[in-house]
Amino acid sequence: MDRFKSIFAVGFGGAAGAILRYCVILNAGHSFFPFGTLLINIVGSFLLGMINGYFATKKKSLVFLALGSGFCGGFTTMSTFSQEVVELLQTSLALAGLYIGATLFLGLVAGFFGLGLFNRRRGESL
Repeated sequence: MDRFKSIFAVGFGGAAGAILRYCVILNAGHSFFPFGTLLINIVGSFLLGMINGYFATKKKSLVFLALGSGFCGGFTTMSTFSQEVVELLQTSLALAGLYIGATLFLGLVAGFFGLGLFNRRRGESL
């Protein structure tokens, strides 16, 4: 795969993911708990699981790079998650713990579920 095409595919997907993330955050509003970022990271984990499941038996392509590294990488956000954890720690240890736990647990469950959708179609199990 041509390196320039790969970089362009990741950049194009990343831009689309970042724009969608921004729109979700704008519509989620801001409250005492970062529901928007939690939703984004769970949905992103599910999508990445699906993408990896779909491409598991296929040759990796520019579409795989655009959707996986690009779109999901631009859509999900570790830096915002980290910043929100720091902010929650300043006000409520319980909410910070809930946020960390929910993000990790639900993200893993969503990722396994997304991956499992395509594994079941091939007759495999996780």
